[in-house]
Amino acid sequence: MKPYQKILFPVIVAAQIAVLGFMITKQEIILARGTKVLLKCQPIDPRSLFSGDYVILNYEISQIGEDIISKSGIKDLQHLKKREIFVALKLRPDDKHYGAAAVSENMDDLKKLYPVVIRGRIEFTDNTLHIKYGVESYFVPQKEGKIIEESLKDVSAEVSISDSGGSAISKLFIAGKEVRFY
Repeated sequence: MKPYQKILFPVIVAAQIAVLGFMITKQEIILARGTKVLLKCQPIDPRSLFSGDYVILNYEISQIGEDIISKSGIKDLQHLKKREIFVALKLRPDDKHYGAAAVSENMDDLKKLYPVVIRGRIEFTDNTLHIKYGVESYFVPQKEGKIIEESLKDVSAEVSISDSGGSAISKLFIAGKEVRFY
């Protein structure tokens, strides 16, 4: 082995460990310090629900209606495709869940009016915005996802949202009871 290879290998390994450590730390900080909100999941086709050992979740806030879009002042939705967007969340008056209140390309505009703002990415547009927030996959122990699949009409997720709009799932609930796999 050449001398530079003896140095290069440990440097590469250390860089990989540092990147993994950063990713884990970032998620843990969001979970520990983020604002907790309860989001209502929408049922999706159970035949396409699983891929490996995780459940695919869809949220009511993933579909932004025309009424909220028109209030946002966004005229051309096509230019937003695959771009970052921010959604202000507001506690529904008759519920414990949060719903979408406003959308904007600028987080600071929303933060002036709403305390909780989540960052998302537009996947496709037509008359509604479909937004992915990075919390659509929930990993479960092998062969345990059937419980969630059968109860998806009454599933909610507690999501931690950081000040910068990042998000992470902290808990999953079925009919108001926390799902625990241990």
